[in-house]
Amino acid sequence: MEKPKSDPEVAGLRKSLIEEIIGKQLENGSWNNKVYDYEEGTTHQLMRLIELDLTAEDEHVRKAVEYMLKFQAEDGAFIQGRTMCGARANLVTTNAVLLALARAGYSSDARVAKGYEWLCGWQQEDGSWLSPEAKRRRDEGKGYPHPYCGLHATCNVLLGLSAAERTRRSEAAKRGVNYLLGLYGYKYEIDEDIEPPYFRFIIKKRLVPFEGAWHDPRCVPPDIGSISRKSVDRIVEIATTGGVLIPLSMLGYGLDHEKVRKGLNRLIQLQTVSGITLRTLMIMKSLYQGLSVFSFHGH
Repeated sequence: MEKPKSDPEVAGLRKSLIEEIIGKQLENGSWNNKVYDYEEGTTHQLMRLIELDLTAEDEHVRKAVEYMLKFQAEDGAFIQGRTMCGARANLVTTNAVLLALARAGYSSDARVAKGYEWLCGWQQEDGSWLSPEAKRRRDEGKGYPHPYCGLHATCNVLLGLSAAERTRRSEAAKRGVNYLLGLYGYKYEIDEDIEPPYFRFIIKKRLVPFEGAWHDPRCVPPDIGSISRKSVDRIVEIATTGGVLIPLSMLGYGLDHEKVRKGLNRLIQLQTVSGITLRTLMIMKSLYQGLSVFSFHGH
């Protein structure tokens, strides 16, 4: 709403939000004794404090950083508890920690650089990021274990790389962007006669135009019971198109880029009659006005 920070209402809201967040911080510097969690972990709470203008000099930020760094392994990854997708260390966890640390002003720290080195080591030859389990399933022709896994992992890492100038301009980021742009505008046609669950018996026929949207052709549609094929396609299309536009906008790709412009128009067209989602509104704002951060689910 473009109100200045000195506005009493804005200042009061900021103060109450900060007090609410730091009021839940534990003595060890964490939130809920978790390095990473979508809503309640230390990474996300730290990023919220940074967005509310706290800095690395603030005691609460410093304690959170010290807590997270305790979980860095020798190879640079961040590990806490059970891992997923066949990896010793979770790509999402490490990326979220690095994103939080970079936003907190630690982008030049040697430990952060080592973490990014580990993260970029998982980049595939085509520029994408995949966990070992997702790569195995893909190579066996089974599709990814998560409906949006192929694009999801790549978009998350690219958003993480957008947090600092050095990583934003890295070769890894450029290759990742080229991978995303290469998936624009087409998908595999799937046999319309297949009944749910679709993910078991996918018959890919041919590439068909998919103007204005992104879709990973190796992605397995989700099993959503009796929902129609058209509805499943719409769910996947919204998730992937929105997911791609977020890191692209944070990496400097704006509406002057034809694919970004058409992708946003397509995303708006896909919204329901009940209105445009908050996520889409934030994507629109990031492209029209620019955002310093984009922290939906903290990725």
